[in-house]
Amino acid sequence: MTSNQLPQQPHTPQWGPAAKPPSPRPGWARKRIVVPAAVVLFFTGVGIGASGSGGTQTTSDAKAAPTVTTTVTAKAAVPQTAEKAKPGPTVTKTVRAKPTAETADDSDGAAVPDFLGMGLQAAQDTAQAKGFYLLKSHDSTGADRLQVLDRNWKVCTQNYKAGKVIPVGTEIDFGTVKLEENCP
Repeated sequence: MTSNQLPQQPHTPQWGPAAKPPSPRPGWARKRIVVPAAVVLFFTGVGIGASGSGGTQTTSDAKAAPTVTTTVTAKAAVPQTAEKAKPGPTVTKTVRAKPTAETADDSDGAAVPDFLGMGLQAAQDTAQAKGFYLLKSHDSTGADRLQVLDRNWKVCTQNYKAGKVIPVGTEIDFGTVKLEENCP
């Protein structure tokens, strides 16, 4: 070897059986894809889970029944004089008509079904079939857990006894626990 020559490096082929495998990507490069993908999957799952029935409905969801009113106006007779005719006082009376089948009112009653032991989703469906649309549910254990998936909960208590006739505009409250738990 002369002083002008550089030491030779062993030859490493770029392909073939003697080629080295490419080095894996550094950790920071993998996170640039995995973390955003995980975030997107998480929020997609939350969106799908929340798109079902929330288990509660507010009064804004209830349909207001139309009210029929009749206004009757009567004028009192006042004797007229030669000077000037004065108009008499006007009396207005508003009469509320009785509700008919077309104008169902919240005072229409229905018997409350027995919801105890039913799944929360089935209890809500049954209540709505009977005309009760103001429904609410809470965790009977006192832990204030949210009923995200109604199908995973069962009814332990109801605020009105089964068979009692109440107006369909009344709010029904279900006390619930998870399916695998015992009622308190």
